[in-house]
Amino acid sequence: MAQQARETLQGVGDRASDTWDDLSKRGAHYYRQGSRAVGEVDSVTATGLLIAGAIGFGLAWLIFGQTSRSGDYVARRMSSSSDQYR
Repeated sequence: MAQQARETLQGVGDRASDTWDDLSKRGAHYYRQGSRAVGEVDSVTATGLLIAGAIGFGLAWLIFGQTSRSGDYVARRMSSSSDQYR
């Protein structure tokens, strides 16, 4: 019985080690792919993405970040109007 338990634990340990090695290899592969993709982006594309992100953030802040003229938050109104459909 003890021998069988030892063999079972050793099998589990071997599988865990193999799984860890496989995950490590996959992670390194994805890291290399990501590094290569980021390295291939030229400065014009990166600047365009940065500007688009800033514009999107600004629009979202204008829509959801400020209070309306009536004093309530637009986001809170939108949330309460969607609650009626639940």
